[in-house]
Amino acid sequence: MAEARARATVVIGVGNSLRHDDAAGLEAVRRLRTRAERAGVVVCEQQGECLGLLAQWEGAGAVVLIDAIHSGRAPGTIDRLDASATALPAELVGSSSTHAVGIGEAIELARALDRLPARVVVFGVEGRCFSAGEGLSEQVRAAIPALADAAVQEALRLAGRSATG
Repeated sequence: MAEARARATVVIGVGNSLRHDDAAGLEAVRRLRTRAERAGVVVCEQQGECLGLLAQWEGAGAVVLIDAIHSGRAPGTIDRLDASATALPAELVGSSSTHAVGIGEAIELARALDRLPARVVVFGVEGRCFSAGEGLSEQVRAAIPALADAAVQEALRLAGRSATG
C-alpha cells in the first residue's frame, strides 16, 4: 500500500467511533471519500492509537488529518492548522481525551524521525462529548458537511487538482 501512496496526498480521519464526538474525523472522511478518491486522493481511517499515522502517511507528499479536539471552544468550531513547519498549538496537542498519543505528538515524533510528509494540514472540530457511547453531538453532526468539504478542498489543492471536481 505504501507504493500506492508514494508522493500522493492522503486524507486521514482519526477517531474512535465508540466515544461520541471523537468519531468526527471518521465521519468526515466517510463523507468525502468518493469525491477525494475520484480525484486520486488516498483516503484512510485511523481508529485507536495515533502512532499508526506514521504508517498511514508513509511515502505521502502531503497529508490532511481530521480529528475532534477539546480546547474549550464552542462545540462544532472548525480549526485549520498547518503543521508542516511548526508544532500544533500546545492547547491542542493531545487535546482529544481518547488518544494516549494524540495527533500533535505523532506529528512531532514523525518530524523528529524525518518521517513527516512535506505538507501536513490538520482540521479539528471542537467536540462536546467524549464519553463512551455512539453518535455525534448535535453541534458536531451539524459541522461535518463543512468539515468534510474544507478537508477535501485542501487535499485537492495540495494534490494540485481543481477543488471544483
